[in-house]
Amino acid sequence: MSNVIDLVPDGARAERDRLDAGAYHQLEGDLRDLVNMGRIAADLAHDADGEPPVCEKRNLALFAVYHLREMLLRFEMKYDDGDWRVGGTAGG
Repeated sequence: MSNVIDLVPDGARAERDRLDAGAYHQLEGDLRDLVNMGRIAADLAHDADGEPPVCEKRNLALFAVYHLREMLLRFEMKYDDGDWRVGGTAGG
């Protein structure tokens, strides 16, 4: 037998679950964009290893790494604010 008191009414819990489901749905596109940019950045950085300091491969790798950094910062802001609409969404 449990002595735990449930302070969240069933209706409030259902509403919270609905909101969380919507947030996760909106989150999916951003998450996949982050993962893909991480792969691109790693591939480009790997391919640029040993190239001269001024070359297209190295420049693309640096662009990908810095773009990934910006994507991660926006993602962190969305997470901290709890508003997945901040900064736009991947899907629209």
